[in-house]
Amino acid sequence: MKIFVTEGVVPTLWNQLNPKNKEDKIVEGFITGALRNLCGDKDGYWKATLEAGGVDIIVGLLSSDNAVSQSNAASLLARLMLAFSDSIPKVIDSGAVKALLQLVGRENDISVRASAADALEVLSSKSTKAKKVIVNADGIPILIGAIVAPSNECMQGDGGQALQEHATQALANICGGMSSLILYLGQLSRSSRLDAPVGDIIGALAYTLMVFEEKVDVDEKHFDATQIEDILVTLLKPRDNKLIQERVLEAMASLYGNVCLSKWLIQEDSKKVLIGLITMAATDVQEYLILSLTSLCCDKIGVWEAIKKREGIQLLISLLGLSSEQHQEYSVQLLAILTDQVDDSKWAITAAGGIPPLVQLLETGSQKAREEAANVLWSLCCHSEDIRACVESAGAIPSFLWLLKSGGPKGQEASAMALTKLVRVADSATINQLLALLLGDSPSSKAHIIRVLGHVLTMASQNDLLEKGSAANKGLRSLVQVLNSSNEETQEYAASVLADLFITRQDICDSLATDEIVLPCMKLLTSKTQVVATQSARALSALSRPTKNKAANKMSYIVEGDVEPLIKLAKTSSVAAAETAVAALANLLFDPFIAAEALAEDVVSALTKVLAEGTLEGKQNASRALHQLLKHFPLGDVLKGNAQCRFTVLALVDSLRAMDMDGTDAADALEVIALLARTKQGVNFTYPPWSALAEIPSSLELLVCCLAEGPSLVQDKAIKILSRLCGDQPVILGDLLSASSRSIGSLANRIMNSSSLEVKIGGAALLICAAKEKKELSMDSLDASGYLKPLIYSLVEMIKQSCSYSSLEIEVLTSKGFMERNAFQEVDEFDIPDPATALGSTIAMWLLSVIASFHIKSKLTIVEAGGLEALSDKLARHTSNPQIPLSVPFVFWLASSSALGPLISIKAETEF
Repeated sequence: MKIFVTEGVVPTLWNQLNPKNKEDKIVEGFITGALRNLCGDKDGYWKATLEAGGVDIIVGLLSSDNAVSQSNAASLLARLMLAFSDSIPKVIDSGAVKALLQLVGRENDISVRASAADALEVLSSKSTKAKKVIVNADGIPILIGAIVAPSNECMQGDGGQALQEHATQALANICGGMSSLILYLGQLSRSSRLDAPVGDIIGALAYTLMVFEEKVDVDEKHFDATQIEDILVTLLKPRDNKLIQERVLEAMASLYGNVCLSKWLIQEDSKKVLIGLITMAATDVQEYLILSLTSLCCDKIGVWEAIKKREGIQLLISLLGLSSEQHQEYSVQLLAILTDQVDDSKWAITAAGGIPPLVQLLETGSQKAREEAANVLWSLCCHSEDIRACVESAGAIPSFLWLLKSGGPKGQEASAMALTKLVRVADSATINQLLALLLGDSPSSKAHIIRVLGHVLTMASQNDLLEKGSAANKGLRSLVQVLNSSNEETQEYAASVLADLFITRQDICDSLATDEIVLPCMKLLTSKTQVVATQSARALSALSRPTKNKAANKMSYIVEGDVEPLIKLAKTSSVAAAETAVAALANLLFDPFIAAEALAEDVVSALTKVLAEGTLEGKQNASRALHQLLKHFPLGDVLKGNAQCRFTVLALVDSLRAMDMDGTDAADALEVIALLARTKQGVNFTYPPWSALAEIPSSLELLVCCLAEGPSLVQDKAIKILSRLCGDQPVILGDLLSASSRSIGSLANRIMNSSSLEVKIGGAALLICAAKEKKELSMDSLDASGYLKPLIYSLVEMIKQSCSYSSLEIEVLTSKGFMERNAFQEVDEFDIPDPATALGSTIAMWLLSVIASFHIKSKLTIVEAGGLEALSDKLARHTSNPQIPLSVPFVFWLASSSALGPLISIKAETEF
């Protein structure tokens, strides 16, 4: 292109335009067009233009009687000022502003007007002086007229749009920005001294509101949209001039339709719909709706009150029957807004007979009207069973099924939502219609059909779902077949719906746990789309969940190797996907071969991740999975090292916070913790796993809460865990127990009623621990619980029972604390024995000694229960047995003597 400069083409072209040459008008147009196309680069071509006296020539051409020359000249002038702002003073002085304003006028060709407006836009953006010149030349009314020219003059094409855009931006430059222009036009429309017809001013305002955009990088004040709304509301009058009213409504529609502006306004959607209704309504209805809109804008009330409640509903229902599609769309759209905001409107619609016309719209309305009608009917069904029955009796189900087939994506979604509320019976006709849609060519997307079919199947009887040949059984098996679809969305929805069905209907899972149902789910676990694999895992998890009728072995045909994709999914980075896979694995790890495969594939890392980051349900399933692994393998094979073990213990305890104590989940989690608590230090652990609880005292609070609040099964497991900590954390444990009167009562209750010797001994050790720290408080709580007397009888009975040293439920070892002492050292009556190293009768004696020292009535109760005789017999029997190690009689002697002392004295007093 540079050749046109270096070879002198541009200067020659400018020379041809010299008035002295008197070129033919047609040739003149071609030359100016060539220059306009060539002179776009400010570095080369414009320099030649200026040297050739281009400014004077351009301004002269603005007065040409050739429209092409004028248009090209105006464009050349705009480019000149953009390239060299220094040329602007010369342009102004040449009288170009007045010439340009004249060219914007109505009598000129549209291309000329648009180019002249373009030049004025550039001029006003570059020079403050130019703005004043334009204003002084009465340029504002001319530019306002240019904005509304396409509407007033019925223009079509790009020329009219270009004229509007350039004129609007020129006015915005003059006023200081678009926000200022909007306010200026608004205030001007209310002025008594108008520079332009009020209709044109409001029309220009409407266009400006429509094209307004927020520009972050522009230094402009934030525009308060409520200001212009207030102005427009004052201009809107029911019986005003028709043109003025139309322009005001147009401006308000632009305001509420502009996302940048409407977000600052209240109830903009309702106002926008009202504007649409007003625009199309008859005169009498229009007056009613204008008053409603005015009230909505000015009186700070809701749309329900603005339309006068039931009176407005009746009007909207009547408008549903009009032939105009837009009328129907606006009416049902406002009904949708009302039902979403106001419950009373739902009853009002029903009472006004609105349900039948809404149902009819589902089949006969436009796509938008059908979608909105479906949303309204869905909202009505959700509100009341009575209204739902009315919708059903109006024949809505077939209409919704038609919309499900023929509607767009939004219509299908709304139809599916409504059908899941409407359909309450799994009748064969409905199922067969849904199957026809599922297996047919239309619609292309089957997602919402699958969703509705799944809902219907959940209500089918067990017999219908399992009986081959029935509609429900065909529907179920069709969903399974859809899992093999090549469409990933269809696969996802089918797997999700099947999972929901199996979760809801556990009564059919035992019969359906066959390779025909399970293997398609297993196959999808290898899907490259994670969401499909996740939903398939959900279905597998629900299907494999153990029930009361059958244990987990109902999935016994799934063998080692089949679950590799499930293990891989459990180790994915997505916690949600991992949770789903873990839920399924928790049901399958009963099989030792599958458990071995999972352990070899490091599934434990996935379980610990879910314990750390998962939801409550995910943590529960991870706990179940760990429990299964610990049933098959030693702890050291499952958890590697102190860090992993410590984390697992604390994570399981923390998960108890949100669990229901009365459910099985808390018991399952506690069972795993109890298994860990029984483990001693070994090759993989330099200290016992349960010692992690001693390091984090706050974890003990949760276990004490389980003891105080849980059912007997949960209490027993909590006792087994807490009793391990009597030696490590006696102070904290004692304080927590004594501060909870319910936990003291629970301990006494379980000592009396549990069939587990471990629980009895552990409970007694914990009571001793509480008494050591807060003796009076603990004994008062025990007395207030009403368990004190029966507890004493139970402890005496424990002493009387003959327990073999080698046949206790828990391991009995010599107490390290007593081995390190000698007989001459002073012994505290509250030294707390380790329940894992103490005999049941010994710890019972120990607790009796604590109780006996508390109150005179406790001593009497012990004597009444035969405690003195039992203690004496126990001491004599153990000290005379030479097969028992020396340290053991010492323990019994110490415990017995602690209890016997106060009892002998009280019996002597009683006999005397």
